[in-house]
Amino acid sequence: MNVLKRHLGEQFSALSPLIQQAHIGKIRLEGKVYVRQGNTIARMLCRMLNMPDEGESVNLIVDGYHQQHSMRWNRCFDGQLMKSNFQEQGPFLIEYLGPLKLWLKLKVDDKGTLNYRLKQVSLCRVPIPAWLAPGLVAFESDQSGGYDFYVRISLPLVGKLIEYGGLISLVSNSK
Repeated sequence: MNVLKRHLGEQFSALSPLIQQAHIGKIRLEGKVYVRQGNTIARMLCRMLNMPDEGESVNLIVDGYHQQHSMRWNRCFDGQLMKSNFQEQGPFLIEYLGPLKLWLKLKVDDKGTLNYRLKQVSLCRVPIPAWLAPGLVAFESDQSGGYDFYVRISLPLVGKLIEYGGLISLVSNSK
């Protein structure tokens, strides 16, 4: 059983079949997405954190590796690589994204959509107080047989840091 299945437990079977397939074994997702950054401060922070550049038709390739104790997602936005490693820690799925550590709780809604909830953040191992912590809206769903996703990160006093999303295709899945 892989780390995401274990984290979701019985909820995994409530995911749409496409989203289930996108989280088993070695996968590849491809397509065009939009990437939008916030104000000048947000754009500077995006560069510092190696987040993708803005664009309305950005090529995205996601290579995912779902294993028993970890899940790795390598996202390539027009050649710019953004890597995440996910591991279980108690009731949380922890995402390691560069110097950031995100404590996530994932939930499946009644439409089979996977929703991400951010509970805690640290930067360079220093916990960020809740009043300074980023906000996150993120989901994955099946939209007419395509992998639809959306991610928006916002910061207090800055507003939108980055948002990206789109409808892409699951092009390979090997268990």
